[in-house]
Amino acid sequence: ADGGIGGSSSMPGSNAGRPPRPGSAAGRDPVAPRLAPIDPNAVGQMAPGPGSYGGFGAAPGPGNAGPAGGGYGQDRSEPHQTPLGARTLMGEGFAGAVSADDPAVTGRFIPPHMQPKAAPKINPAVLPPGAANDASEQLRAMADVVSAFDDKGLVTADRLAEKSDDFWTMNHMKLLYLISKYSHCAQTVHEKERWIRKLPMLVLIYEGIVQKVFDYDYAPASEVVETTRVYLNVSQEGKDDLDDLVEGKLVKGLRLSTKEHQSVTAYQISPSGLALISKRLPDEERQLVDDLCIVDGKLLQVVWEDKRFLLRTMTFSRESTVTDAEDVSYVVSPYLPKSLRRVGGPIMSSNAHRASESATKESTIRDDLDEVITISNVTILIGEWIPFGANQVVELNLKLGSNERCQGGYFTAQVDDDSTNTQCEVPTGLTSVSILDHDMTRFTNIEAEVYYPEDEGIVQVEHFGIHTRMDGTIVYGLMIESVMDRILENISLDNLARLLVDVHVDSSRIMESLLSNHQRDLLDMIFLGNTLNRDKVNVIIADRVVPKMSAERYLDKDAFENELRQVLGDTHEAHDLGDNDIVITGSHGIMLIGPHSKMQEPVMLAFLSLRSRDVFVHNVFNRLFIIDDTLKTARQLIAKYEQDPNSIPRIRHTLSETSKDIILLEEVLLYLRESLEQDTSIYAEPTDESGYRLYQVLKVKTILNDLHIRIADMQKVLLGARHEVNGLRQMADTIAETQMFRLQEEIRGNSSDMLQQLKINERQSTSLDVMQVIFAGSLAFDILDRLTGEWSVVHTAWARAFIVDPFMSKPMLWFIISMMVWFGVGSMVFSMMRDLNDRTAGVITYRVKVNKGIDLNALDEYLSRKSVVSEDGDADSLNANQKVSWVEKDTTRWEGYQPKIEMIYDVKHGFLLSVYMQVTRRASKPARLRPETMKMRFFTEIQEAGVMAPDDAAEVIDNTRRRQTRQGEMVTIEDSSVFLKVRVPGERHYREIPFGRQSYLELREEIAHKFECKPVQVLQVFKEPDILIADDDDVSRLKPGTVLEVNIKNFSGYKSAQQGLPAPP
Repeated sequence: ADGGIGGSSSMPGSNAGRPPRPGSAAGRDPVAPRLAPIDPNAVGQMAPGPGSYGGFGAAPGPGNAGPAGGGYGQDRSEPHQTPLGARTLMGEGFAGAVSADDPAVTGRFIPPHMQPKAAPKINPAVLPPGAANDASEQLRAMADVVSAFDDKGLVTADRLAEKSDDFWTMNHMKLLYLISKYSHCAQTVHEKERWIRKLPMLVLIYEGIVQKVFDYDYAPASEVVETTRVYLNVSQEGKDDLDDLVEGKLVKGLRLSTKEHQSVTAYQISPSGLALISKRLPDEERQLVDDLCIVDGKLLQVVWEDKRFLLRTMTFSRESTVTDAEDVSYVVSPYLPKSLRRVGGPIMSSNAHRASESATKESTIRDDLDEVITISNVTILIGEWIPFGANQVVELNLKLGSNERCQGGYFTAQVDDDSTNTQCEVPTGLTSVSILDHDMTRFTNIEAEVYYPEDEGIVQVEHFGIHTRMDGTIVYGLMIESVMDRILENISLDNLARLLVDVHVDSSRIMESLLSNHQRDLLDMIFLGNTLNRDKVNVIIADRVVPKMSAERYLDKDAFENELRQVLGDTHEAHDLGDNDIVITGSHGIMLIGPHSKMQEPVMLAFLSLRSRDVFVHNVFNRLFIIDDTLKTARQLIAKYEQDPNSIPRIRHTLSETSKDIILLEEVLLYLRESLEQDTSIYAEPTDESGYRLYQVLKVKTILNDLHIRIADMQKVLLGARHEVNGLRQMADTIAETQMFRLQEEIRGNSSDMLQQLKINERQSTSLDVMQVIFAGSLAFDILDRLTGEWSVVHTAWARAFIVDPFMSKPMLWFIISMMVWFGVGSMVFSMMRDLNDRTAGVITYRVKVNKGIDLNALDEYLSRKSVVSEDGDADSLNANQKVSWVEKDTTRWEGYQPKIEMIYDVKHGFLLSVYMQVTRRASKPARLRPETMKMRFFTEIQEAGVMAPDDAAEVIDNTRRRQTRQGEMVTIEDSSVFLKVRVPGERHYREIPFGRQSYLELREEIAHKFECKPVQVLQVFKEPDILIADDDDVSRLKPGTVLEVNIKNFSGYKSAQQGLPAPP
């Protein structure tokens, strides 16, 4: 029986002699999993007939479900093989034609939108013999298969039933034993559960394949490790057996989320699994697993370190080769769909004449491959989305020289840092680009040939067609001429998986050399610097597939599906598009097989464009999670900033980097939204039936609508992240201000301590000066004694009469007199020192930040009239600052004081930067000069000297002292009239007090300070000639320069005024 289950054949690479895989005949019904909607037009296809693959038309034998041509089954007496080495699908009880007209018979509910409008009439004459007569029996057989679904219609009866011990193969047993070495189920509440994660498990399975412990195949597949996408040698058969163990409840599965927001699975052996391996696993097989995972009595741990996997114990470590993608020799030609080309454009290159070059070359594959599915005349379209716009397309065309005579050329991603040097060096591995057709702002079609070095003996002719579009869609197209010794026909999916890895990585390198620096920055931000291994979408188109079956049979959860997973990732659905065309969808792309497959290129391009955006949006969403974690970390640092003195610089750096990432993400989302709105015609529904069927299967409209929703949702998340950054920045600023305030308080306290210490030192200096005077007197008297000899006044006659006899001759009297003299002299010295200290204890200081322009010539003339004490200069390439200080000698202008003034100005640009004024006064008497008055007089003086413009001087004065008389009305200062003139009756001169006091009490206090009396002594204030100032309203109506007369009780200046003498200062 050619192609029948009951028949047998053998080919190179077949599984002859290998026991059937679990999940095929002995374990699972090959039809039940993921049944596609029943197509009434396919009734004739499903009818039994001689020679049909899958058991229809198999010769009768033991175990067959029906007569010849009507049953599906096999003879269980010995294993059988399918054509081309495919593993036998062993199962029972599926036979005959079905009809979708009777859901009650099939036991399956068909929604109204999936029911055909008019089921075609089936002509029994066109059916194979026996099909029409056995229709009812075949429908009941189908009902037995699909009616055992659970209440949701998702789980078949054979999956719900408990599997017998005979279902599990030796690979299952060894895999179960390996899990038991790394996991432990807690027996008490005090024990901890131990699980083994899926990724280390895949590494151990690969190492077991290399060491011949497991009888699996492997192929490179893209996996995410932490935040990095890595190509690992993954066994799809091993993953399938893991799923079998979980479904059989021999292993428990645990779902976790990592700190990188990736979903991971962990495994733990169950008690029933422990019981099974203790009963079924031989000791020699256990020893193989022990040799795999135990070294020197210690269990090997799988560790990801420095972008590689290590197997290590405390005393042993070696690197795993799971990340070493294997190479195969192949020859490909560039290809782009006709819908992407301009009519009349140049013909694309072909490498068909070089197809035989790969047949004589080698590969680096370390495993014996089992070919289950092969395809012929393969065309591959690989898609990705990169932020593009009209300007980037123009820049790309200019970079390629699209309008020049010599277009294209060789390209590299290296940036020329020394463009003026004679020679340059670039790393090995260039890309040759030739232009096919282009539009300066909309698209570019090119051919790119890769010249990257390969291992010795490997021949890889990589020649791609590349389409870049303004909406960001990038399409890489290629036709496979040969892979290893297969030219066009029977291309193995195992080799195709390795070819796809090469194409993915090399296409990323090609685009890296063509993109702008800003686009590279966007990709680096999204993929965290791992742009070479960014994930892409595959569309695999083939004319034929061997074995040829209905679509749903490829999703058998066994050999066929495992083979497809190598190139499509996790498989989703399989559908028949017609009599000969099928489509299979997966997480990494789709596979379209059939003689009419290329007729659906517009639909495939629409799917490729949208699915590429969907993959990119997924990466952007993961990047948002990372930003959210970064902001949470920053918030924690802010909450604990007191524990780390370096936290504020770290927080500010983190917020700065996050703000930059948010800006780039906002730009990316804007590109995404605009790309969906630019050209919606490519997403239009096809008019032909097969195209519309493929359009519905690929869910093009659904993906488009979902993208709009997801992008809008991410924009909201990003807006929230920006608000969070602003809030954290304000919190960081508040912390910085708090720390600065504390620092200022500490500085103020230290300054007070230093000032107190300086005063003490000054008093000690005064005491030292007095002691030096006393010591000088004592020294002078001693010198006289040495010159004249010993002399004493008591030796004289008058001294004896007036001092010795009356005082010194009396007991204790002279001692008492000596003590009194000592006390009197000491009191006098103490009073003198206190007076000296009092003269300098009171200090009035004022510091003004000016930053106003000045006339340097007038300043020089002004300073020439001052007694300059010190000058200091500080210059750099931008400024030349000069600091000069002097002491004022005109005491009449400064109320009897001699202030010390320090001025800092820029002699290069002519700016007065700051002024510092200090007055030393008696601390025991009220100050006759206020800081504001001191500032006003100084700036009035330099304005009169022409150093500063009147407007600038008035502005500096007004910044400190401005009086608001009425709402909305401001008092202006004209020229230098910024004082009130005050005198007592009979005085001929005026005293100045600062203008701007807003209340009557403040005015009386200022007058009392000026006349060195108490405020209560100020009895009356008159505005000349005789207007009484009695309340706040009267004070508010005063103008600058107003003359006031005051009556002061018991003021000593009255007598001086009446005698015509000047009043004291």
